[in-house]
Amino acid sequence: MSARKPLFIVGEDGTEYLDRFQRFLGAEFRFLRAPSLGALVGLLGDGDAPAGLVLDLDFRRTPLADLVDESGDRLHDAGDGERRRVTAVQGLLILRALRARGVLLPALLCTDIDDPHQLAQIELELAPISVVPSSESLPRLVARLRAIASRQG
Repeated sequence: MSARKPLFIVGEDGTEYLDRFQRFLGAEFRFLRAPSLGALVGLLGDGDAPAGLVLDLDFRRTPLADLVDESGDRLHDAGDGERRRVTAVQGLLILRALRARGVLLPALLCTDIDDPHQLAQIELELAPISVVPSSESLPRLVARLRAIASRQG
């Protein structure tokens, strides 16, 4: 019997990452999409243990009822400014809520962060996490996923 391919949960509000990952990396890895914290928590409870998480930072297409705030609570009755602020960092807020629940899966956060102090703070607060810049090459991304998957098995 052959071993199952490592599973990664992709947190994003669209399907761009999922489509790209399945197309170019699907021979080696499995990917499931989670468009919100609730969906992600549901996938974690399905019994198929993921090797790690891949999260987009911006969730601007997510319905208001599916967004979470800094405490991990659902966002209710937010004005436009608050909604924009929360959607711009939803990937971080989702990961923070998962860490508060004891979920310590390795995470890749897809975003560009130019401030080294901010990057260090995120890596310290939300470990284990690696920030993946938009300029990341496919071979480097594959190496990151393989490194995470090798820790699982």
